[in-house]
Amino acid sequence: MGADRGLLLELDVCAEYRIPHSAFLSWDQDDRDKALWHHIWRRQECPNCRTREEEWDESRGGYRYAYVPEKARCRGCEVKEQAQETVTSEDGRGVYITLIKNEEVAGGDA
Repeated sequence: MGADRGLLLELDVCAEYRIPHSAFLSWDQDDRDKALWHHIWRRQECPNCRTREEEWDESRGGYRYAYVPEKARCRGCEVKEQAQETVTSEDGRGVYITLIKNEEVAGGDA
């Protein structure tokens, strides 16, 4: 299975949509092609800033100042950063903070 890049790509898309491969194969060919194209498109984005190289590259139709920075605050990131500061060497290596929904506050809505 490892050598079949097409199958691996399809399985990546299925994982993203959280559907079985058989369900994906039941889609219309045009819909499957669009889902695969979108998945490839997203993989080509920078994982940090979500922009694409050609957007910045003038020789490829982009613009050097395609985006401007803007400060934004995310309460989730703030909480994660605060919690990350509590991680010590006693916790061991590879320890990181994740956020899980507080069901008591959320009323059980997932």
